[in-house]
Amino acid sequence: MSKITLKLELEEQQAKDYLLWLNSQYEVTMADIWHSDIYRNVPSGQRAPKVLEDLPFLAGICKTRTELKKQLVVTAVGHVQ
Repeated sequence: MSKITLKLELEEQQAKDYLLWLNSQYEVTMADIWHSDIYRNVPSGQRAPKVLEDLPFLAGICKTRTELKKQLVVTAVGHVQ
């Protein structure tokens, strides 16, 4: 599978709002499937990685959230100076 890199420029408030939306999408999706029959017998310590392996779109949301959080921390540190 080939890799794709995105460069995205957002206003800080847009990034914060987008992160909130991504968080809600992740949490709702994970809550919906966490206790489903498919994952019921997967040990809880292995369940999240298994779900992310099975649902690539959710793994993409995870990566996007992580990168947005990093950038927002960098921006916040820059504003403190």
